[in-house]
Amino acid sequence: MAALPDIFPKIIELPSGLKLEGCLTPPSPVTELDEERGVARLPGKRLAVCLHPWARLGGSMNDPVLQALVHPLTHYLKFHVLRYNARGVGRSSGWKSFTGLQEGEDLRELVQYALKRLSDVRQVAFIGYSNGALTASLHPVLPAHIRTAHVLISYPLGPRGLLTAFRTGTYQCALEDLIRQPAARVLMCYGDADDFTSADAYEEWTEALGKLAVGTEEGGGREEMPQQGAGVGEVDQDESGTGEQGGSGLEVVRIPQATHFWGGHAGSGLIEAVTQFLT
Repeated sequence: MAALPDIFPKIIELPSGLKLEGCLTPPSPVTELDEERGVARLPGKRLAVCLHPWARLGGSMNDPVLQALVHPLTHYLKFHVLRYNARGVGRSSGWKSFTGLQEGEDLRELVQYALKRLSDVRQVAFIGYSNGALTASLHPVLPAHIRTAHVLISYPLGPRGLLTAFRTGTYQCALEDLIRQPAARVLMCYGDADDFTSADAYEEWTEALGKLAVGTEEGGGREEMPQQGAGVGEVDQDESGTGEQGGSGLEVVRIPQATHFWGGHAGSGLIEAVTQFLT
């Protein structure tokens, strides 16, 4: 078998000619504990593709929030984790687009590249943080033999128009279409102290998305991480029920006192939410 550096060079050249600077972190070796948890018996490979925040404000594949997820993904969940710089960032070629739509096309190309290079991938998780969540939401569910998950962290609802050159409707439709797909699994994580979007705005928006997932006019379920003092990993649910919503599996996690940047204890809550969702 070829070494990982040969499979995934630091500069990935896509069929379109675009060159993306990337970093692939392989899963850690399987331990006895992994055997007991059944991780070793998972069929095929697992791939997590991480998308960074807005490059015009310094976002890159080395973003601390994305880096914090690498260890739990590779050690506990045995994912191959692919982080990359979007076009025009770092050593990646091309120019940043104003709408972000071209970055969505780049993601599709990159995923196909990754699937061919790794081979036998049975699960793909798109993990987008801030502006990266916009790009991740543009990628549809993969063919049936590959289990697809979307993790959207601090989706920039408030500044979405400015980030996309006012293509708000395009991104909203893409997200709604994704949620309606029966095979989709979507996790939405946000903090109730987000710097750019109010908790009320998030709540109203996610409830509307929940109705699409359920397919009824009834309010969808949503999950909240515990207030300070509750045990790590515990989840308090409100009266609307569970976080699993319909066939599309929309799950919403609101973490108290978390800002857009996930500092302090909020970062631990985020990691717990993501790992539980992808387990």
